[in-house]
Amino acid sequence: MGAMDAVPLDWQRAYREGVTPWDLRGPTPALLALLHGPVLVEAGVRSGARVAVPGCGRGHDVRVFAQRGFDVTGFDIVPDAVEEARALLSLNRVRARVLCRDVLGLLPEFEGSFDLVYDYTCYCALRPYLRSSYARVLAGLLRPNGLVLHLAFPMRADAAGKDGRPPYLITVTDLHESFDACFALERELPAEDSVPERRGAERWYLWRKRREQ
Repeated sequence: MGAMDAVPLDWQRAYREGVTPWDLRGPTPALLALLHGPVLVEAGVRSGARVAVPGCGRGHDVRVFAQRGFDVTGFDIVPDAVEEARALLSLNRVRARVLCRDVLGLLPEFEGSFDLVYDYTCYCALRPYLRSSYARVLAGLLRPNGLVLHLAFPMRADAAGKDGRPPYLITVTDLHESFDACFALERELPAEDSVPERRGAERWYLWRKRREQ
């Protein structure tokens, strides 16, 4: 997924062995539902905007954004995931970039490069003590007035990982503690069309980069 400092999970091995329960094997239904609505247009995000997808895995959601006319770059720390994402982009004849990077090390290389960052299952894969640092990186990636579109999951304890493994539980307090220093919450709304096992455990948050950042 993203930058996994001392996480008790071998991400590369998980991809090689196909043990990737976070991967829905296709685009996120909740994202498809949101993109069919007016949320991003009302926030000023138009086709052609530059979108970053940290922790993109096999790139299913990278393809969704690219197919809708966005200029998309996905990032993942796992080489096998990056190769699979590139192969799926080629197979589907979709133009987008997927790069092998640690999401906590994207600056200064990509500073101010994006209009929107989309996060789903990257924030929750980071150990909680890294979340504020991650939010600062996202702010650095964004142009002035840029946005983070975050499908926060898991927001219910029974959907969180066990034995100290990700996905780590997310609360509303956690989100504000991570994002408030760099972002203002613009919108919060329920996720529509969540997959059954995640229904009621995820919610949309749209954060606007603060002017002073």
